[in-house]
Amino acid sequence: MKKTFHMAVTGDIVLGDRVVHSGALLIDDGIIAAVADSLAGVRADSVIDAAGRLVLPGVIDSHVHSLSFPGEGFFHSTRSAAAGGVTTIVDMPVDAPAGIADPEALAAKIALVEKESVTDVALLGSVKDDTIGNIPLLRDGGVCGFKLSLFDTDPHRFPRVSDGCLLDAFAAIADTGLTAGVHAENDEIVRHLIARHMDQGKTYPKAHCETRPPVSETESVLKALEFAWATGVRLHLYHVSLSRSVDLANYYRGQGVRVSAETCPHYLVFSEDDMDALAGRLRINPPVREGKERGLLWQKIKAGEIDTVSSDHAPWPAERKESASIFGCASGCPGVETLLPLVYSEGVAAGRISLADIIRVTCEAPARLFGLYPKKGSLLPGSDADLVILDPEKRWTVRAGELCAHAGWTPYEGMEVTGRVETTIVRGTVVYHKGAFPGNKGTGRFVRPVEVEERTDGRGKNDGRPLR
Repeated sequence: MKKTFHMAVTGDIVLGDRVVHSGALLIDDGIIAAVADSLAGVRADSVIDAAGRLVLPGVIDSHVHSLSFPGEGFFHSTRSAAAGGVTTIVDMPVDAPAGIADPEALAAKIALVEKESVTDVALLGSVKDDTIGNIPLLRDGGVCGFKLSLFDTDPHRFPRVSDGCLLDAFAAIADTGLTAGVHAENDEIVRHLIARHMDQGKTYPKAHCETRPPVSETESVLKALEFAWATGVRLHLYHVSLSRSVDLANYYRGQGVRVSAETCPHYLVFSEDDMDALAGRLRINPPVREGKERGLLWQKIKAGEIDTVSSDHAPWPAERKESASIFGCASGCPGVETLLPLVYSEGVAAGRISLADIIRVTCEAPARLFGLYPKKGSLLPGSDADLVILDPEKRWTVRAGELCAHAGWTPYEGMEVTGRVETTIVRGTVVYHKGAFPGNKGTGRFVRPVEVEERTDGRGKNDGRPLR
């Protein structure tokens, strides 16, 4: 008797290295069973016809803040993710009030994920000077990596890790085989310049960029790279805003350091010239840069030198972004819902990058980096049936009132976009379809890393290539 699959999705199946035009993705028990050239001769309980649309692997947004602002939570962040074609988020550990630096905090967060989430969620652990001993315990608890700050973002949620402790932490994380990700900004430079600007009454929007000059990022990136070379840890550079930061990473890749780099849509779309108009809504750390950097970052993506593009979703309410002084505004913006549409529109539709590039930076590389591949990040048989149907020709205008984001605002307000998410499927379950949410709280799951590569010495016992 011929097998009957639970679900089949027909359309242009994007496999990274090729597209199966008018193909069929066959799903059984929430797992991808096969990719067929057509639906001919195939039996399925349900068929989703996506003719003329792209069927992509579900996006992994590897930089989401669900609990930094307590009013967001996993229900709102993952619901917004589903509307944007994101099937797994990697949630940051800098939760209010004290971060995820011990096993008890991690266990409580996992319980919240299972209760509230619409999409799947992987979790990072945070590291403070006095919690380095918890690193193996957090690894055992299921974190997919660690995030450390070289800038004193918040003394309780996300404090700066001092240099001596940073070296110890990198060595301890190297022993786990997981990734050490860093927020790389030089604390002393930034605070020195902010104090000077405030003394001089310079609190206008662009002062945010002036007080976080390029060297405040590149010096910190360089320190992280040198510490990674010394310890052999796998290093990830979060929210890189400068092409020079990528150049530094490339040099250390040549030295054998396993380093990956992330950038975000706001660095690919905006420049410091947009600060006057958007003011606090564009206060993001590191800041947006001079206009030429946008083109250089797109080139780095195309060249394979930037590994991931993630949202850095930080959905502060609008009132936290409206201080008369730019230094009184919260840092960050909502973005998980607009990640895929913006990268597709400004990248693929605009001819800057290819479909293969977008699969690499939003699906496969994040999955590999955080130990989720091949369960996540691809449409290979045996992978979770996480996928997104994207209408590549659909033109639309970003309006906060039409988004699902709980924050109620977006810095991309009024932007014309080509390519819109139509359907999002998590492990074979439709969680979003044309504005409706069939998925409920608890549809999503906490996901642990599926494998951890063995530690390699930072001085050259690997080929130095970026993660693929």
